[in-house]
Amino acid sequence: MKKRLLAGTLAFCLLLSGCGGFRDVYEDIFGGEPASSGEPQSQTSLLLPVDIDDSLGPYAAQSDMNLSITSLLFDPLFVTDNTFTPQPCLAESITQAGTGEYLVTLRSDVTFSDGSALTAADVVYSFEQTDLQQKRYWQLHTSVESVTEVDSRTVRVKAYRSDRNIAGLLDFPIVKNGSGTDSLIGTGRYIYQEQSGRRYLTASESNPGASEKITEIELVSMPDDSTLANALRSGVIHCLYTDYAEEADYALGANSYLFELGNVVYIGYSSQNALTSQRQFRTLVSEMVNRDSIVSDIYYNKATPALTPFPAGYYDLPEQEHSDLGDDRIRMELELMGVTLEESGWRSYEDEPVNLSVLVNSENPFRVRVAETVVRYLGYYGIQAEVEAVEYESYLSRLAAGDFDLFIAEVCVGDNVDISPLISGSSVGISGDCSDAQLLEQYYAYCAGTLDCAGLLEQFDTYVPVTPLVYRQGGAVVSPSFQAKMTPISQDIFYNIDEWQ
Repeated sequence: MKKRLLAGTLAFCLLLSGCGGFRDVYEDIFGGEPASSGEPQSQTSLLLPVDIDDSLGPYAAQSDMNLSITSLLFDPLFVTDNTFTPQPCLAESITQAGTGEYLVTLRSDVTFSDGSALTAADVVYSFEQTDLQQKRYWQLHTSVESVTEVDSRTVRVKAYRSDRNIAGLLDFPIVKNGSGTDSLIGTGRYIYQEQSGRRYLTASESNPGASEKITEIELVSMPDDSTLANALRSGVIHCLYTDYAEEADYALGANSYLFELGNVVYIGYSSQNALTSQRQFRTLVSEMVNRDSIVSDIYYNKATPALTPFPAGYYDLPEQEHSDLGDDRIRMELELMGVTLEESGWRSYEDEPVNLSVLVNSENPFRVRVAETVVRYLGYYGIQAEVEAVEYESYLSRLAAGDFDLFIAEVCVGDNVDISPLISGSSVGISGDCSDAQLLEQYYAYCAGTLDCAGLLEQFDTYVPVTPLVYRQGGAVVSPSFQAKMTPISQDIFYNIDEWQ
């Protein structure tokens, strides 16, 4: 989560250290006590954290807490569920109009909170606004060249290549044409209100997606992220978004509803090293590593094993039969490759001792532990290896120079599940070999619909450009008193708020 320290941090911390702590804060704001975890109630209210020094405009907001609120105020053309299936929201339909070109028809029954109708001009304007959030929408801009108006209810999306999941990228919030970055005029389920210092949201009468039970949502000012864990435990706030990117995020609370992020952690290989360039060796490394232990011991069950380059829940993934080779078979296959076990207990290859380095960015403690785990598994099978944890800039420069044997990296495949950076090496700024280029062509054929997923996976297992380990997950962390059963997605933790009981 973004750690944005605000001017009120010290004063708020001093307040919390007093006799009343959060209970006093709650009473000052709401005139009552927070709900006890031992006295569950029906979920008829919702208290959300807000950074009052940050915008609630979707293209100006910087904090995670405010960005999560924007999903209640603004709607996209499509959302992707936890199977990465695009679901229409403001769009009525999408059809392919040529190679890499798509026509999106808008719903005719949508109005903004000021009463004006949704038009194609609003979509074009919103696409232009995504330039202000390059970090968030970089995959949109590397995949989509332009969005232009055809008529008042139709836009043309021109992509750089055909993409079966192009609708997944059209998840950017739609704002009113010319409204500016801080405008809160949206088509969302709720409308922002401010009165006498109180900030809250009210259910939109024109959007059926709001909860019938939660007609108002209170926005509770939080001085900084360091107070969020206590706020959740005390019931000052009910839920918040986290991507579990930092160790502190795991301390927010034990109660969470997980969703797919599309972030895959994987092993990359040098094509210059005599051993790691061998596809058979890469396949054996994949068999050596226990992904379940990485999920439980490193990511505390906030991840899923990656047995293919796609997320485990990906809608187009065929049934997988994973064959566990077992220790004896792995050792036998190593011997057949000529990776011979010596009297020292370590292996040699082509009459040279095998001593591999596993390069990793030292600034990410999770991936460092993944590298250490990989080294332990390699050692179990007699392959000597060591972790080389270096600072980020050095990490990138060494990857670019090919100065590694194996490396640990992480990349987000995005809502269109684009695995091309895994295949090409572009995710970490390296160039793949010619066989990776051949696999990339097969992947583009899959995107264009001329190759099915099973055929692509067969090709992936033939070339083995990388070894996917786990897909990380995010979470909607909730307070002990929170009663609703959430189905969050990465773009909207309140995705099923209309179904909350």
